[in-house]
Amino acid sequence: MTTLMLLIIIWAVAGVAFVALLIYRGHLTEHETDQLYLGEEAPTSFHRDNDAVIRKVKIVQPLCLGAGSLTLLMTLVIAGLWVAQKLS
Repeated sequence: MTTLMLLIIIWAVAGVAFVALLIYRGHLTEHETDQLYLGEEAPTSFHRDNDAVIRKVKIVQPLCLGAGSLTLLMTLVIAGLWVAQKLS
């Protein structure tokens, strides 16, 4: 197995993880509401569910950023290695 093939496998895994995280994040934000809660009444189950969705999105967001950055970095490395191999 060549170095380029190993890098392509890592790139594919990172790309699949990135797409899966984006789909999950998109699914979570479908359940988020844009309501403003005013008043001092006790939080309802709807309010608690919305807060849980927002917490999950805040956890997934850095993972999306990391997986996307890794995918971009691997794309640049693979392109650079491929060009270097073609020139030599």
